[in-house]
Parts: sequence; C-alpha cells; structure tokens
Amino acid sequence: MKKLSLVLTLFSYLEKIMKVKSIFSLSLLLPFAMIFIYVWYTSAEVPFRDDMYLIKGGFIESYCKGTLTFADLWRPSASARILGYALIQLANIKLFGMKSRMIVMLIPLLMLGSAVLIYLDYRKSLLGRLSPQFIAATFVLLSLTIFNLVLWEGLTFSYGFVFQSPMPFFIAGFISMQLFLAKGEAKYWPAAFILPVLAILIFGGTHSFSFAPALSATLICYILTRRNSLSKEFWLRVVIIGLFLAMLAFLYMYRIHYNDYFPNSSGHHLDKALDNPSGVVQFLLAAFGASVVGVNAANIYFSFHSMVVLGFCVIIIYCLCGYLFFASKLYERTYLPFYLMMQTLFYLIFMMIARFDYGIDYGMASRYTCVSVYGLAGIIWVIIFFLANSEDLKPRWRVLLYVPIVMIFSGIFLTAIVEWRIQPYRKAYYQNIKDIALRVDTATVEELSKFQEKPTLVRQSLMILRDCHLNVYGPSSVDRN
Repeated sequence: MKKLSLVLTLFSYLEKIMKVKSIFSLSLLLPFAMIFIYVWYTSAEVPFRDDMYLIKGGFIESYCKGTLTFADLWRPSASARILGYALIQLANIKLFGMKSRMIVMLIPLLMLGSAVLIYLDYRKSLLGRLSPQFIAATFVLLSLTIFNLVLWEGLTFSYGFVFQSPMPFFIAGFISMQLFLAKGEAKYWPAAFILPVLAILIFGGTHSFSFAPALSATLICYILTRRNSLSKEFWLRVVIIGLFLAMLAFLYMYRIHYNDYFPNSSGHHLDKALDNPSGVVQFLLAAFGASVVGVNAANIYFSFHSMVVLGFCVIIIYCLCGYLFFASKLYERTYLPFYLMMQTLFYLIFMMIARFDYGIDYGMASRYTCVSVYGLAGIIWVIIFFLANSEDLKPRWRVLLYVPIVMIFSGIFLTAIVEWRIQPYRKAYYQNIKDIALRVDTATVEELSKFQEKPTLVRQSLMILRDCHLNVYGPSSVDRN
C-alpha cells in the first residue's frame, strides 16, 4: 500500500508538471506562432533600405572582391556597431547565398529567446504566491506584448535583425550580472563576463547606448533597497563589473564615427532639441504612445495629438508601476521588470536625441518599438505581482489596476487587426521589388526608389549581388523564377 501511495503521488506530481508545461507552452507558443506566420508570409526576399549601404561600398562588396577584413565588419552604421548582423549575414552568404528570408526568420526565434528568459524570472518571482498553473496562464499577457505586430517594420526585411536581435542578449546579460552581483558564486562569473560582450560589442547596435544608464539606474535601485545588507565583497564585485563594462564601452565607442555607413547621422540633434522643449515632450510622448498603438493604426484612427495624450497616459502607467514595484517589494525577488522599464525610457530618450530633427512624429516609427514592448511586458508583470500580493486591496482599486492592461491590449489588438489587413499589400510590395531586382538593368528610377534608398545606390548594390550570384541572383533562385 505504501508503494502504491508513493506511485500515485508521483503520478499526481507528474500530471501537475505536465499540466503546467502544457499551459506554459500555449501561453508562449500561440503568440509566437502568430508572429512566425506573419513573418513567413510577409517578409522580403531581397535586400531592402539600409542593406543597400552594406552592399555597395560595404562589407558585402568587400567579400565579393576578396578584400574583406575585420574592419569592414566592425564598421559603424549610424553611430552603432552591427558586428553581429555582419557576421550573421556573412554566414548567410557562405551557407545559403545570402537569402534575406533566412535572417528574417531568425527574428521570431530571438524574440522567443527573450520571452523564455523573462518567463523564468517571472515564474521565480511569483512562485509561492500563485499556483504554477496560474503563473503559466498569466504569462500569455506578457507573451502577447512581446510577440506584437507593433513591431512589423523590424519583422519584414533582413536589416530588421539589427533592431530586434539585441534584447535577448541584453536580458540574458542583465540576469547574469544580477546573479553575479547578488551571489558572487564562481558559477555565475563566466556568464556575467561573456554575455555582456555578446550584448554590447556583437549584437548591441543602438541598444548599447541605453543599456548603461538603464543598468546604472537599476544598480542604484538595488543599492538603495539593500543598503543595510551590502558586504565588502559586493562592492568589490561592483568595481570589477564596472571596470569591465567601462572597457567594453571604450571598445564600442573608440572611433565610433570613423567611416560610418551613414556619416550624416554621426552628429546628434541635442542642440535643436534644447531649442524646442515642447517638441521634445511631444516627440517622446508620441513614441511612448506608439508602443501601444502601432503607427499605421494611429494614422487611421488617431490624430498626432491623440497619440501624445495616449503617450502621456502610458507615462503615468510607467510612473505608477515604478511605485508599485517598490510598494509590492518585487525587488526582493527580481529587478528585471524595473530594468525593462528603464531600458525603454533611456532608449527612447537616446533615439529622440538622434532623430529629433526628422520631425516630432518620427519616434512613432515601428522600428523604435523594439525595446518599448518589453517595457510594457515589465508593466504587466508588476501589476500582476502587485495584485497577487494585495489580497486586502479594495475592489475599486483592483479594478483601477486592470485599466492599464485593458488599454495596452486594446492597442495591441487594434494594431494586429490593422497590420493583418495591410499584410497582403505589404507582401505584394515585397514581391514587386523582387521582380524589379530581377530586371535591374532596365528598371526605372521610380521602380528602384521602391527600395526606399537612392536609386543609383540600389542599382549598383543589386548589380554587385548579381555579379556575385547572391540573393535572388543565385542559381536556385534564378531557376525558380
């Protein structure tokens, strides 16, 4: 009987685990599948926009000529290092003949990596307060925020990899450094020093600029909340990791403007921003609003000033969740949601400084939501944790905390509806530019301008690919066409 009871207990435990895994799989994989399907049926098969600069006069032309050096791969693009993208593209050239869709299809997988990393911390923060099944089920809210069609611009052509690839590495780097600083055990050292290298020097892109202040703000938060229990060993680890990150920053920034693909972007527009403070406020508020309602949905259903008001509401929610983070003592479990919110704030500030001169609505562009969707995930995480730890909260206050979630998901679903309606036209557009590429010699200036770069540059870049038998000019592609 004792053995039978043990077997039944074991089966019950396994059943519970399988149930949790099934719920988690649905919470994660259904939103992932929607994004993956969108990318699969929409993405461009040819280089587009910024890729043209990497071909003509870039590392791809150097590869075709046999003169490729590390300096070509390390070359900055709009004051950002894109070594990771260059290496991935180089591998794509060698293995697959530079199939653009091979890179685009990696983007949902990288987003999946980010989601899994967040879930592990999310689950750890709520265990003991909520059932594993409930934790797995509520994670669908975070998944839907991460796998979000507000990101469409970074999901449809290969250069979107530059915008979408950094976050899993920064999240992993943050978690590893959090464990290193908090515990200091030998097993945490390798990850704490390897992952930041991947995040900053290889895949960082423009995200690297916001990583330093976001990490600093989170470290200050850690010190203030644990000021009475910090050991000398902790401060030693802070000095070690600080010096290491300073070295990475030096390597990243050294001659950052030298031989830039986009030399006109090497400067910033801080002086113009300082001369127009009201424009700065509107720019940032609209950018925050665009993280909830995508730019195409906003153009259809909202005025610019409505997006500014929406952005103001989003800022209020960020401030509220900053308060709830401390009030609920979520910091005793993890600092990741706070870091995600800080990363969003500083990313949008740096983006505003770099792009302010392009117009006060420029920050609404889809490609700049690549970080802010994670800030929204952090917001939802904080609200769920606060509600789980506030059983005596009055019903009206509980209902009030549902309002941000309703607002966020109303925007997400509206954006998804609009983007799926646009999807057939976007797919046809990318098919059209593929057809133009296949007749590059006779393509008109108007046709080449559909690649959204200078027609002369586009023609020269496509001819280089043709001469090198890459992309749609490879043997298998030509045979299919």
